[in-house]
Amino acid sequence: MSFREAVAALEALFLEAYQRGDAAASVGGYADDAIYLTRGKPPARGRKAIEALAAADIASGLQVFSLTPFHMESAGNLGYVLETCRTSAGDGAAMLTYRREAGGAWRICAEAFLTT
Repeated sequence: MSFREAVAALEALFLEAYQRGDAAASVGGYADDAIYLTRGKPPARGRKAIEALAAADIASGLQVFSLTPFHMESAGNLGYVLETCRTSAGDGAAMLTYRREAGGAWRICAEAFLTT
């Protein structure tokens, strides 16, 4: 699977799970040691901490409508994606860093989300 295909699959996984209210499944594409940064909150370290943030957002009624990558690159076992996000709280942008794990699967190892 190419990097572009892996990103599309992980985004589809996130959106489908998030929209049905399943925080655990929505963060299934994150590495166990991933870091998530967003304004106004301390960094979330690890998939369980990121899941807790997703669960809180879902419980608050936040909806994520779309994720639209506009630039991506990869080399070797690392890649990154810049994307726009449409949510019920307004639009934002994110930079996600991906790492290919030993089995070949791509996982998000860091994400920074900013509202615009």
